[in-house]
Amino acid sequence: MAEAPLGNISPCSDGRYTLTFERNLLHAQSQVWRAVTSEEHLGCWLSDAEIELRPHGRLRLRGQCNIDGEVLEVVPPALFRWTWPHPEHPTSEVQIAVAALAEAASRVTLVQTDLPKRHVLDVAAGWHTHLDALPAAVLGHRTPFKPDRAAAHYRRYSATLSA
Repeated sequence: MAEAPLGNISPCSDGRYTLTFERNLLHAQSQVWRAVTSEEHLGCWLSDAEIELRPHGRLRLRGQCNIDGEVLEVVPPALFRWTWPHPEHPTSEVQIAVAALAEAASRVTLVQTDLPKRHVLDVAAGWHTHLDALPAAVLGHRTPFKPDRAAAHYRRYSATLSA
């Protein structure tokens, strides 16, 4: 299986970082939307979730990812944005955009903002590993988080930053 392309790590003027990932999936936009917004499907690729899918609603993840965030924006079937509070990056946000490329093809763009340098490689490797599981999640298949895959992705991201 070919490796998915690395996400983009962009430095910001304040010394923090933004991560951007793109994945093209051979699934309809509505199917991908369900995978990134429903409790059942989020648990297949990210972490077990409790979600109130509306602005100011609660987003709680438990498992490999543990956060208590707030839903900021929901524009079905195209945009989902929420907070990802962490002591080191309390104002971080995640946005997932789902664009239809064809009847049975979509592009997912995931962006996480406001990350400190000391966390950016871990977060990049984590998202990359989770996104590897997204195609199966669209079909309802749960993929456990694979720390060895995350470690391999970490090394790939680290090599790009030190190059």
